[in-house]
Amino acid sequence: MEDNKIFQNSYNSTDGILTGTVLLKSVDKDASKKLFELISQGINENVSYSDYILDTRNVTDVKLESFGYLMKALGIVKKTAGYMILVMKDEVLQKFMVTNPEMFDYYAVFFNIDDARKFIISKR
Repeated sequence: MEDNKIFQNSYNSTDGILTGTVLLKSVDKDASKKLFELISQGINENVSYSDYILDTRNVTDVKLESFGYLMKALGIVKKTAGYMILVMKDEVLQKFMVTNPEMFDYYAVFFNIDDARKFIISKR
């Protein structure tokens, strides 16, 4: 699995927002472990970021066994960022809210990047 085929970090120094984009359609345990590593790497390489957007719009299926690593990755971001925003498709959100509602206790969810950025900037 090549890193650039499963995940991409981009940092906007103007607004201080680090965005991690999951490029996979399906996330299993091995992929979630690798995503955790890449999210951690992006945070370490962009220490001046103030907020984080995790863009999962490409993902249509997340295997149950991958939730541990995904929650661990979100936990790292939660400790370091002002806002942690998830961007995902509505149908994926509906599925996760039924099966894993605790995942949404601490994270705002939007359906596109522009709305997520506007929210973050409006709260500063």
